[in-house]
Parts: sequence; structure tokens; C-alpha cells
Amino acid sequence: MDKQDLIYFLISEIKKQGFDVVANNLFPLAAVVNINKKVLIYNPTTITPFKLAHELSHIINKDCHRTNDYDALSVHEIRANREAILMLWQVFEQNGGNYSYFSFFADLTESPFELAYTIISNEYHDMLEAITEIYEDDLSVDIEKSQLHKYVLDYISSCNELESINLYSFLDSYHLDYDLYDLAKKEFSKLLGVA
Repeated sequence: MDKQDLIYFLISEIKKQGFDVVANNLFPLAAVVNINKKVLIYNPTTITPFKLAHELSHIINKDCHRTNDYDALSVHEIRANREAILMLWQVFEQNGGNYSYFSFFADLTESPFELAYTIISNEYHDMLEAITEIYEDDLSVDIEKSQLHKYVLDYISSCNELESINLYSFLDSYHLDYDLYDLAKKEFSKLLGVA
């Protein structure tokens, strides 16, 4: 999916909301939506996927009030920026994109880089934490907690220097995935009485 495909996709989503979409090369702004009249006017020479997604967010949320085009303190504008980035990110992921290609995402969507990075990083971090919680609660996929406990006991009993345990060496010794680092650390701390 390229920039133009993304713009066409967003325009079709706006039309699905029952809005008329008017393109005008002389329009002075990239895009403006009038919720009451159900119309979006945009300039095809200056429009960006981010700006269209931003306006689509206003449509979805039925935001009728605005003070000016760049009102950074407006809750509607803040929400529209955030939702636009998340909406674009979802489309990006559905088309094979991922966090490793974040710079490409920012270039493609013309989203404000630092704002997009902050929002996506937070979402990505929250998602990884949720997956980790699920993974820790359901370790039957790779290793039972009791089995890890046995490995830790075995490692401690064969270790000469308890003060300098290297968790990565432990994981390597038992051919365990590094994703178990935090769980192993908790188990060592519990058994050795370390906070």
C-alpha cells in the first residue's frame, strides 16, 4: 500500500460515514470537515493520510466545535491526532507493517514523527506487557513454572559463586528462551531471599 492507496482508502471510509467528499486544488487547507453539513473538503495537492485520518476521527466522534486549525490544547484535536495515528497504524499492520518499519510508517502517513513514535511506542509496550502477563500465566506452552523451579534449584546447587549468578548463562544452560528472563529472576530472588 502506498500513500495514494492509503488516501483512497481513507476517503472511502469517510464516504461510508455518509459524508460528501469534495476535492478542490485551490482550497487553502489540506482538509476540513463540517459535521453538521456532512461534507469534507480537501486539497488533493496538499492532503496527507494523517490529515485525512485526523478528519475521519472528528467524523467518528462527531466533533462539532473547534477554535482554530492548530488548537493544540483542544481535547478534540488531541484525541483526533491520537486516533488518527492509531487508525493508520492498524492499517499499516494489516498490510504487513510492524514496529521495525516505524520510520517508513511515519514517512508514508506523514504523521508528526515524535507524536506518532510516542503513541505507537506506548501502545506497543502495553501490548507486549499484556502478552507477557498471558505468557507467564500460561507457561504450559514451553515450560511449567514447577519445571523452571527445578532448573533454578539444580543451577543453584551446581553453582560455585552464588553472588555472581548470570541469568543469561542459566537460561542458556537449560536451553530456555530469553523471554523467561524476568520469571527466572523472580524465581532466583525468591529462592535466594533477595529483594
